Amino acid sequence: MVKIKVRPEDFVVNELIELPLKKRGSYTILKLEKRYWNTLDVIDFVARKMHVPKGLFSRAGLKDRYSLSTQYLSYKGNFRETIKEKNFTLRPIGKADFPVTPRMLQGNAFCITLRGMTEKEVERLESNTPEIESYGFPNYFDEQRFGSVRHGQGFVAKKLILEHYGGALKLLMCYSHKEDGPRERKFKDYCLGHWRNWSGCLMIAPPFYQPILKYLCEHPKDLKSAIKKIDREYLDIYLLAYQSLLFNEVLFRIIKKYGINCVAVKYSVGDFLFYHELPSTATLREMQIPMLNEKTKLTGLIGKMTEKVLKKEGIELKNMTLQKMRLRGVRFKAFERSATVFPKKLTVMEPQPDEIYRKRFQCTIECTLPPGTYATILIKRLLLAS
Repeated sequence: MVKIKVRPEDFVVNELIELPLKKRGSYTILKLEKRYWNTLDVIDFVARKMHVPKGLFSRAGLKDRYSLSTQYLSYKGNFRETIKEKNFTLRPIGKADFPVTPRMLQGNAFCITLRGMTEKEVERLESNTPEIESYGFPNYFDEQRFGSVRHGQGFVAKKLILEHYGGALKLLMCYSHKEDGPRERKFKDYCLGHWRNWSGCLMIAPPFYQPILKYLCEHPKDLKSAIKKIDREYLDIYLLAYQSLLFNEVLFRIIKKYGINCVAVKYSVGDFLFYHELPSTATLREMQIPMLNEKTKLTGLIGKMTEKVLKKEGIELKNMTLQKMRLRGVRFKAFERSATVFPKKLTVMEPQPDEIYRKRFQCTIECTLPPGTYATILIKRLLLAS
């Protein structure tokens, strides 16, 4: 079994971003180098340490905690001191007239070491590389996008679409998973066994859940308005997670129609379908699949595939307005995403004896991918069986 992310140094990612740095400006540009932290947790930690609103920080992308990553943030105001903690360093590198945003991100450069490889897996890697160079690979969202459904109980956003507000809160507060810390697990177990005992839940709630429960203590039956107390950035992530599932399901059907020698690979919320070849790269290379919201126009082949996915999910586009929540700024954001990706500067190094796993091989891969494309999907494709 091939192993990735054995150490943070095995999964190095650097943001490629154009920053017009100046000596003066309203925003301070910050360079963040981290491991074992996700981006939002760093921002939350630093904001608490500085006693400032975390809304003063902005970023281009989110980077996995199980990596050695370099990315860029901005802070509205003066940020003079470097903050150095055990597993991250945040240092000011200049000024700008505007904040860092996702639109500035040009891509990500990766250097990934695969470990524990057998000879057969090395051969598979070597034979799949030219196929990827010729035909690209499907641009699925990978497991990292679905962290909020690791408990296996469903999507918060789907519950919101169906107006099941209590169900959405239960998904958020009642079901733990192995990556939750002890305090979080204890809290969720208590909520599951004492649902609607809001004061009891509040007594042991981690900070993230406290605004929700404080509101429920004062308004015990107003579950819909309690949703509005969820941190906005995380609420956006919950919406994106469900949009991403719908995208993956549509892309699966597209690959099934066009792909040659396809192989299915299971993941936590469904199946990926990968092709070894395509009859022509032109169709899929130019294809854009919409991230759905209530205004999406369903036309042509993609429209038909999308209708099938929505029927399977039991939802309608018109219900994606979230209108009854009346929460300004919280909505499913519409944009398009490429169906396939062709990595740039894809280099597969010569395999070497693994320095950690005896009698196995390690192999390092370097490439550049567009913003939002998952290197872990590329790895799955590189290791795909015949």
